[in-house]
Amino acid sequence: MDGIKASGIRVVIAENTRMASRLLADALSQNSALEAVVAASSATESLQAISELRPAVVLVSDALDNDPKRGFQLSREIRATWPEVQVVMLLDGCKPEAVVEAFRAGARGVFSRNESLKELAACIAKVSRGEIWARNEHMTFAIEALATTPATSEVDSEALVALSKREREVVDALAEGLSNREIGERMDLSRHTVKNYICRIFEKLGVSTRFELLVALNRRQMSGHRKLAEGHDGPSDLMPTLLAAAEGGIASAQFVVGHMYLYGEGVRRDKVLAYKWLLLAEQADQAFSDASRRARKKLATELLAVQVTEAERMASQWIGNAESLPVSLEPSSVNAAKAASGVA
Repeated sequence: MDGIKASGIRVVIAENTRMASRLLADALSQNSALEAVVAASSATESLQAISELRPAVVLVSDALDNDPKRGFQLSREIRATWPEVQVVMLLDGCKPEAVVEAFRAGARGVFSRNESLKELAACIAKVSRGEIWARNEHMTFAIEALATTPATSEVDSEALVALSKREREVVDALAEGLSNREIGERMDLSRHTVKNYICRIFEKLGVSTRFELLVALNRRQMSGHRKLAEGHDGPSDLMPTLLAAAEGGIASAQFVVGHMYLYGEGVRRDKVLAYKWLLLAEQADQAFSDASRRARKKLATELLAVQVTEAERMASQWIGNAESLPVSLEPSSVNAAKAASGVA
């Protein structure tokens, strides 16, 4: 394993060849905000480097060890062992199936090799802060994948009942977005014990990652509130978390809340509120600008001029309140909202 000393965000690179890994580390080391540490091209040496260095971010190539899918497996191993370490998947071309697989494997960002080093440095910085890095088309891939997930992926009620009281407490903590360490502190358990609980829970519920667990729980919850989507009043249990994150300025939550109101998914359909949240997501984050703008402009053709004006007024009022009030969210609420938004 080769190392480069620098100050800033510590990064481990798991590229598909030793030469590619070294070249990328050399290039990134020119950015003073980053500390690039070269990891050899095998998954085993990459895991060793992570264990020794505990980086903030790991760049993982989709192909490792002469296996085009080994990088996704490595991402799952990293997230299971060190949930505090963030993963960015390095992909060729970012095809829809690869992007979705990366998020399912626990990646917090996906990055195409044809993008610039400057953008990669920005991606690393953003992901190191616990945020998501994804182009608008990447988010569209993930959301569409969630929408078309077969019903067989739902968590069975009998499977949930079969969990012990302690296991259900762990599931609740996972749904809040807590890390293994935070779960251990809350429940007075060692990290090793927490990890064992999670492994047993995954086995009982038929899932393999936190992402799949959250998707399954959210899908089951949404199906239980199907009547709400048909026009009945009252939000779903998921909505308060998403709204809290949206009100706190999380663009991914604003984007999803906008679509929930637009399609009546888990909440009564309201095109004016949909327009408001899509407009805010469009202005908040470049990653959501294009997708939000397209949805908002199409929606504008379905609204009266007075309704568009009202939606824009509400958005302006929200921005004014956000600028004048210190808005903050508990980390668990933000993490849960991001997970519910369809990204790991």
